[in-house]
Amino acid sequence: MNRNTLAIITILLIARSTPDINAQDIAPLQFKHFERIGTIKFDGSDTLLIGNIEQIDVDSNGRLLITDRIGKQVLLFDSTGTLLASLHPSTCHPAFPFSPTAAVFGNDEFIFVKSSSPGYWGYQFTAEGGCLGRADRSFSSPKFVDIDPEGMMYGVGAGHPTKRMLTRMNSAGKVLAEFPLPPVEFPNAEHRFDHGGLIADGTHIFYASVGTLDILKLDPNGTEVDRFSKRNSWFNSPNKDIPADFRKAVAALKDPWGTTIWNLFELTDQTIMVQYGDRKNGIGYQVFTKDGVLVAEELGLKMPFLHAANGVAYFMVYPDFDGRGEFPNPALDVYRFISP
Repeated sequence: MNRNTLAIITILLIARSTPDINAQDIAPLQFKHFERIGTIKFDGSDTLLIGNIEQIDVDSNGRLLITDRIGKQVLLFDSTGTLLASLHPSTCHPAFPFSPTAAVFGNDEFIFVKSSSPGYWGYQFTAEGGCLGRADRSFSSPKFVDIDPEGMMYGVGAGHPTKRMLTRMNSAGKVLAEFPLPPVEFPNAEHRFDHGGLIADGTHIFYASVGTLDILKLDPNGTEVDRFSKRNSWFNSPNKDIPADFRKAVAALKDPWGTTIWNLFELTDQTIMVQYGDRKNGIGYQVFTKDGVLVAEELGLKMPFLHAANGVAYFMVYPDFDGRGEFPNPALDVYRFISP
């Protein structure tokens, strides 16, 4: 069973306890520290079809990169939802396989797209979406990648979780250096789950994995500077790893395993946002300063944000059937962070 199949099964297992949400059910959601400021719809073209919004990235101008794994496409939009480009390697590498899993902005200079096609793990594009070429052959598609303000790419999760490495790469994905990270407590869970996150802000690296509730603050050479978390009775720390055998792992995940970090975002240039998932207690988020001071939290929600950047968070919604009885593309509700 390949890595992509495992990721899909993991998502399905977690989603079992999460209700389906349509636009009419969540208009608007109420949060203690976020207020809705608008909705971005992607319906300006009759030919545009988005299967699902799996992952997004946002640049400083509010442009959106959307990764649609179902449709095997990466789409570039302006801040209003107008399509600017469809990113595909066929313009410079005809017939090369393309199964995108994530796309990230390299400041205003380039775009890097991860792919799950073996041997074709990534592609580089211009900031406007033009194909530049295949990633360097040393690129091995880390689980998490981010690009710092200087255009240097960092990744974690390409190898076995018991030998976790922070990888520094150039804009083409060429490996420049690797630095060992502290060992994980639950390597099998680390291997099976795709949750966690990585932020490279040019000064520090912030990393969180699924098997711990700590956020690691590292220097660019992987040296631990600090680690922080703020837990209360809502959190259920995992107390054992899941089985290494796949079938046994699936059976074990039928029962609540504990609170896990789902993702990690740079909410503003001074704060990071951590989202948690718990089969018993729902979804939660916390906002920390980059020095580890907790400034906001909300626990026991029903659905997670999809992304957060530039002081706003994005929540995916599915609109109702339109007047023709067709199902429109998913949309994004935009929520502004209200600092306490």
